[in-house]
Amino acid sequence: MRNVGLYSFLLLYGFACCNLYGASLLKAQSFPKTFDDLSFSQRIGVMSGGYEVLEKKYDKNGICISNCGAYHSITIEDDIKRSEQNTQAAQQQMNNLGYQIGQDKKFIKLVEGKSPQNIISQALYRCSPVKQDIPVGQQEPVGEPLIGMPEITSSYGFRKHPITGEQKGHCGVDFSAPIGTSVFSTAVGTVTSVWSDSSCGKGIKISHSNGYETVYCHLSKQLVSIGDKVMAGCEIAKTGNTGMSTGPHLHYSIKYNGDYIDPKDWIGRS
Repeated sequence: MRNVGLYSFLLLYGFACCNLYGASLLKAQSFPKTFDDLSFSQRIGVMSGGYEVLEKKYDKNGICISNCGAYHSITIEDDIKRSEQNTQAAQQQMNNLGYQIGQDKKFIKLVEGKSPQNIISQALYRCSPVKQDIPVGQQEPVGEPLIGMPEITSSYGFRKHPITGEQKGHCGVDFSAPIGTSVFSTAVGTVTSVWSDSSCGKGIKISHSNGYETVYCHLSKQLVSIGDKVMAGCEIAKTGNTGMSTGPHLHYSIKYNGDYIDPKDWIGRS
């Protein structure tokens, strides 16, 4: 009888636990929301916080239908051509600034100009440079934002999204990195956005000279604030897995005159 009583008790206890927790355990898990899923008021809040387009969405006919910016309804082919033209314009400007592609397949500066510490007191900058392979006074975003040349898991261009399976345009480079890895600014600049959204997660955008901006996404920790001035090679964040992400990594983008470019010649890898 004792065994029967104990069995009945355990059965009733298990049934009670199922009633309490079953709904949450069996509830279908949804993926993180994209910008398209947000309400109008939520979009306004995200945009005001500094939202950056990471991927563009195209329909089955190859027409851009989401995150197209000023290029709504542009075809994949036209979008590729526009991106190539903007990248070529940035490459030409780099040549005009005294850069050429070196043996490591990235830009190297052959003509040294004035470094910002000769123009602006270092006291105005938030931190000291700590990434040794980026010149302190570098004003253009050349080099990588992480130490050790980590694996590139997704390059700039068009790909099938790892979560949704849709054809999308990827507006940057993804570096594989454990959560908490140091992220560095690749050029002298001013932090213009520090935000969090459902796509980029925790993000940072920095404005540099000559029309350049850099964007850093999926961070676990942001170490700068809007308005901070940072030296080249300065630690600005820690990598994470926030936003729409399939694993710990850093999404890094370069913008030229307000639009994304293929960063391979600035990084030295593709």
